[in-house]
Amino acid sequence: MKKVMRYRPEKKVRPYRLKTGPFPLSEVKATETTDQQRIGQLTQDLVEVEHKLKHRNEMMEALATQNVESACETLLVKLLHLVDLEAGAILLYRREQLSHLVTQGVEDIELIEKDLDQYSVLRRAFVMRKSVQLPAAEGMYESAIPVQSPSNGGVVGIIYLKHPFEQFNLEQVGDILDLSRKLGMTLERHLLFHQMEHEKIKTYQLLDSIREAVLYIESSGEQIYANQALLNMFPPKLVNQAQGFRHAYERATSLFEHIDQADALHDYIGQLMNGEIPGETIELSAFRGNLLLSAYAERIAIANVEWGMMLVLRDVTKEKELDLKQSEFVSIVSHELRTPLSSIMGFTELLMRRTLDGPRQKKYLETIHSETVRLAELIDDILEIQKGEDLTQGTTKKRMDLKKLVFEMRPMFDLASSKHRIRVAFEPGRYELTASEEKMKQLFTNLIMNAIKYSPDGGLIQIKGVVQDHLIRLTVEDEGIGIPEKSVPFIFDKFYRADNSDTRKIGGTGLGLAICQMIVRDHDGTISVQSEEGIGSTFTVEFPIEMVTE
Repeated sequence: MKKVMRYRPEKKVRPYRLKTGPFPLSEVKATETTDQQRIGQLTQDLVEVEHKLKHRNEMMEALATQNVESACETLLVKLLHLVDLEAGAILLYRREQLSHLVTQGVEDIELIEKDLDQYSVLRRAFVMRKSVQLPAAEGMYESAIPVQSPSNGGVVGIIYLKHPFEQFNLEQVGDILDLSRKLGMTLERHLLFHQMEHEKIKTYQLLDSIREAVLYIESSGEQIYANQALLNMFPPKLVNQAQGFRHAYERATSLFEHIDQADALHDYIGQLMNGEIPGETIELSAFRGNLLLSAYAERIAIANVEWGMMLVLRDVTKEKELDLKQSEFVSIVSHELRTPLSSIMGFTELLMRRTLDGPRQKKYLETIHSETVRLAELIDDILEIQKGEDLTQGTTKKRMDLKKLVFEMRPMFDLASSKHRIRVAFEPGRYELTASEEKMKQLFTNLIMNAIKYSPDGGLIQIKGVVQDHLIRLTVEDEGIGIPEKSVPFIFDKFYRADNSDTRKIGGTGLGLAICQMIVRDHDGTISVQSEEGIGSTFTVEFPIEMVTE
């Protein structure tokens, strides 16, 4: 059978034809919405990153510019915002003891109790020196991240967080650990700074405790330090002015504008600034000789590296005055002893070499006796003066009545001179005090005998007593020759005697009133004098009422 082939015409390939007209509206809207969402998400992510970056920068700024306590408040707020939490705290430790804490959303007492509980998340993190997380009540968790010192790894703080989720994401972990590391570095710097400040303050206090004036000058010439003794020695005005000078040489020398030997001081400090340490001390004076100083310098070196030099000024005014007084005392004593000894020796030689008639011999013997008595009194007074620093030596103080003592001594005063009338008048009151009876007798004897001696023409001598203005006040008033006005300020000085024609005729050692002043001061009292030439003198002794038993 034959197969019959059928004719099948070939299909014509039609060319592709683009559709004309707009796309369907639904497809266009879907595409635009997707792009806007992506742009919005990117914008939101960018804003969030910007905010986090801003918070991190603010945390860094707080660590760099604020003190640790204030910075912790900023750090906690920013950290909680970064990790999206509402409750947390930062605890700081010093010498393993809680020293400061900042909280938000957590009670302080709760954290203090946790810090005392050895099983709490805080103590575990502190002891183990690593982050610890424990479940808390009501589906919450609490984490403690230790803040460690970079130098020794010790725990100096803890970051405490309360969170509703079990794990932090990687970004949150990074923020927390980054803060822990930076806070540890900041605390380390602050600790070192405080240690340096403490050492600095301790050094200043040690220098201020030195009685000598100290001036420290650094080798670089940039810094200078003066201790309190130096500031007390010179007027504050000069010190304030000195702070404006650039170089230590000028600043140092400006402190001593009242030094009398300015050139010598400038040369001395110039040697210091040039690295030379003069071996000898130099003697200086200030305020026109009213302040005497001894200066020396020492080199300050650490590990053979020169850091600076120290100038020490010692006030030797009192020492020089004491040396001068001692020299004057020896000179005066020698002179005072020589005078009666010369008289005794001269009249004794006359009696030995010549045969004298009765009246003249008697006169010479009386002179010898008088000079011998004067010599004995002088020696007694000198010994009394030498005991001036300890007037109670060999004596005891007890309750006594000054009024009764004066009345008991009155007969002796009456017999001392026939040309004088002694009057004693005490106003009502109690005149009891704790005193040495022996010294009180010596005080009134010296004052009365002084009044008798310096009123050679006789007259009235009045002894008055009154309890007034919280004081026991006793006065001895005479009608004698008086004291020149220029001599009044020195009348209680040792060996001082008013220099006029009347006083030169009257004998004496010049020590009686000085002894009176020592006795009064030993009993916490004061003594003063009012006098007018040709009229008389009034000596006033006052003892504080605190010594009186009411």
